[in-house]
Amino acid sequence: DEHKLGLYQVMTSETFPDEEECDHVVNATTTADSVGADSISQQKKKSGGSGATLGGNGAAYVQEYLHGDLCMDEDVTDFVDGGIERATTVRFSCGKKHEIANVNEDSTCHYIFDVTVPELCDHPLFKAPVIKTQVIKCLPVPKVGVATMRTPN
Repeated sequence: DEHKLGLYQVMTSETFPDEEECDHVVNATTTADSVGADSISQQKKKSGGSGATLGGNGAAYVQEYLHGDLCMDEDVTDFVDGGIERATTVRFSCGKKHEIANVNEDSTCHYIFDVTVPELCDHPLFKAPVIKTQVIKCLPVPKVGVATMRTPN
């Protein structure tokens, strides 16, 4: 069966050039919410899909697709009269190759597609932080004089 999993909201995309692009990027360390940031972190650990390896800092550019076909799953129709609309979250992240790295139904009739895009690895919002290291040398402290403790007579 084919189902429409959601529609891209044109009104949202029309405002994008006027908005800050960082408002559309979710970091993997953010508390999990409607975009499933926790799942991004889990995916980074397991490198899902067909051998995809996520890179960068774990950030993802998130797009929501809403108002898909009605979901007539029996889990839904038992509780909601007439079903609910399907919806999809697409998360684009830094990766070694172009691919759909993972597809997951995180709740009934809501789907998450994780897509890796190598070009995102060069974008400042997706780059892994560079940790500067410094060498520390430890040298022994020379004994200058040993003080002795005298007890009163």
